[in-house]
Amino acid sequence: HSMDAGAVVKGEGKPNDLMERIAKDPLFKAVHDDLDRLIDPILFVGRAPEQVDEFISEEIVPVIEANKALLAVESVDDVNV
Repeated sequence: HSMDAGAVVKGEGKPNDLMERIAKDPLFKAVHDDLDRLIDPILFVGRAPEQVDEFISEEIVPVIEANKALLAVESVDDVNV
């Protein structure tokens, strides 16, 4: 099904109908009632949320802390004529 759905997307420019194909296939009957749950995107993000938190705390926060004085400067982009 995956190859056929991919061919339709790539060759015909149509939307991906993989899930519809699976939903109609009797060989997948055992999972038909669970398809929506099984394709929940949150199941496929892996460690991304934790990695973002780690990156922010290890890379971003130290830069912000080191430049706190610069962040406290009031805007200097006024035009004086």
